[in-house]
Amino acid sequence: MTGNTQFFDDLHVFDVSVISGIRPCGRTSDHSGHGRKNNGILYVWTGEATFFDGSRESVVVQDGEMAFLPKHKKYRMQYTAESTTFVVVNFDLCDKNGAGVTLFEDITLLGRDDATHRIARTMMNLELCSTAKTVEATLRKKELAYRLLGAIYSTSPHLSSRGEIDPKITDGVHLLEQTYLENLPIARYAEASHVSINTFRGIFQKRFGMSPLKYRNHLRIERARELLLEGGFTVAEVAYASGFENVGYFCRYYRQITGEAPGETKKRNQSD
Repeated sequence: MTGNTQFFDDLHVFDVSVISGIRPCGRTSDHSGHGRKNNGILYVWTGEATFFDGSRESVVVQDGEMAFLPKHKKYRMQYTAESTTFVVVNFDLCDKNGAGVTLFEDITLLGRDDATHRIARTMMNLELCSTAKTVEATLRKKELAYRLLGAIYSTSPHLSSRGEIDPKITDGVHLLEQTYLENLPIARYAEASHVSINTFRGIFQKRFGMSPLKYRNHLRIERARELLLEGGFTVAEVAYASGFENVGYFCRYYRQITGEAPGETKKRNQSD
């Protein structure tokens, strides 16, 4: 991935809580006074939520979309569809020195969940753990919280270190990271960056140390590993859900990248 690995290595998640439900049109949530008490990730299953902070254009979160809600951010939110079904995970972050951390200063759209709703399902599993008051549930909640951040990171180019990427290809990299499950030609990424295919490929290779297509496959393998560890899917289902049309090729490539077969990852998860 393209982010600051050391930063995420030192990140600690705590005070995790989950709220979900259905809200009618016009229902509001007002944090314009003292600001939000903690960070949050909002997922809208169906409907629409609109955020107003008074200093910038409103942010609209719709069906299947996610948004990061920063701690201390002052805003007013209104449900603007006839009915909105949502889940939001609240949490605090700190670095290794105990200093508070937020990933964004403003309310930020993180993109869309995928067809298997893996991020939404992780959030719902967090809610189930939050209702149980056992040590096992508490540990599981922390595990899922870190898994949620990992899933958000893998699908959100906003969390990449944009300062390290040549601005000539930023838009193309953004498109690749948002659509890595689709078999788009390199020409589409180059077009998004308004450069030639050779220019895009050359700058990309220099920055990432691999071709755009290989990088795309690495993103798919990361996703596949998360699905295998999550459980509940066959190897073939994981392959197709990760953008691979040929299961045999997926298995060979997965072993090449991770050092183990998909079945071994799946079996290891079941034995944990």
